[in-house]
Amino acid sequence: MPQINPFNRTRWRLTIYYAGVMGLILAICGVGYYTITERMRLRAMTQKVESLSGILHDSLGAVLRQPGRLNDSAEELLPGLCKVEFDCPGSDRFPGRHVLGLVKQDIYYVQLKDLSGQTVATLGSSADHTLDKTVIEGEQISINSNGERFLQYSLVLETVNQANWGYLQVGRSLNELDQELVTTRWTLVWGWPLAMLYILRAGWWLSGLSLRPIQNAYQDMQRFTANAAHELRTPLSAAKATVESVLEMDNISEDEARKTLGTINRQVNRLTQLVQDLLLLTLIDTQHNSKDNHKVCQLGLIINDVMDEFLALAHNAGLSLVAELEKTHPLFVRGDEEQIYRMIANLVINAIHYTPRGGDVVIRLDRDKKYALVEVRDKGIGIPAEQQAHVFTRFYRVNRDRNRKTGGSGLGLAIAQAIALKHEGKITVQSQPNQGSIFTIYLPTTTMA
Repeated sequence: MPQINPFNRTRWRLTIYYAGVMGLILAICGVGYYTITERMRLRAMTQKVESLSGILHDSLGAVLRQPGRLNDSAEELLPGLCKVEFDCPGSDRFPGRHVLGLVKQDIYYVQLKDLSGQTVATLGSSADHTLDKTVIEGEQISINSNGERFLQYSLVLETVNQANWGYLQVGRSLNELDQELVTTRWTLVWGWPLAMLYILRAGWWLSGLSLRPIQNAYQDMQRFTANAAHELRTPLSAAKATVESVLEMDNISEDEARKTLGTINRQVNRLTQLVQDLLLLTLIDTQHNSKDNHKVCQLGLIINDVMDEFLALAHNAGLSLVAELEKTHPLFVRGDEEQIYRMIANLVINAIHYTPRGGDVVIRLDRDKKYALVEVRDKGIGIPAEQQAHVFTRFYRVNRDRNRKTGGSGLGLAIAQAIALKHEGKITVQSQPNQGSIFTIYLPTTTMA
């Protein structure tokens, strides 16, 4: 049965949340765009109709003489004007002209009404729509019997003697606007699901991208837990097997008892060292940039202490341990002296364990701009290029069989790198198989003061 990825459900949830929020935002933007488009187009049309009404109002006001009646001068201003007492089929007596001499546009119309609201004359083929007989000054939107919308603007007409003549109504069909709005609505209606498909796809990709660091950390934690459990189980199993074998014996000599206790003691020491390493890693991880224990440390003195501790170990392994220090200009760093000592010691132990008899291990102290450099060189088995990026991973071993013989747990280099990072430094490695390795520690320098 295939293993279920525990992050898939979370990824789907994030995708759905993202798509829901983006879909809502897109819908609101679509409604807003539709509303703004309708209002802007309607306002532009209203301004055009209002402008035509003003021009026509001023022109008629200069020629009208009797309230409710049209004279020849008014009819000359509006070619094609149809009086209600005459039959004007088509109302296109002057097909080449329209309101105020504009090129013919069937979307516009003009109505002239007397003071009682009765229509006196009309102009334009669109003037046959149904409107409320009550004249309303200003703009008004109405719908005719065919369902077509019209925009109308009304003004009070005055004669040359400043007497009220009646009403002027100029309007236009909104059919063009309604067709544009229908197209916009269908575009938004069909475009929204299509956009949602792209949003879902983008949400799936983004959720995977955001969960990748967490997933990697989770996998690292799983590997760390499995490795830690394995490392703890091995000495426990060995100690348990030793105790069980002794319990099966009827009689045991003092020498056998001492040998058994020595075996158990070695396994307990191994467990103790592993637990201490794990606790140290936890302590380093949980101390977020804590500098309470930091003080000015002289690297040369720390290296001398490392030399004093491991000279005997190197001698027993048939190796030469040498320190190359710059005595004229001591290098100082700020940090936790015990942790810096542990960092250098781990690199030295690692070099001793992997260097064959007759080789040498060199600790070299140098300076590079603002950093102090501590190099640990060996002539050991080296590290293949494809494995060098993993040597600082917890419980990682380049050579598991050889590491088992040395009793290492695979935490030494991980601890060293963690300490370097906490001191705003780093550790690099250069190595070639069968030619040795160079581990270099970079730590920011400081002054004695």
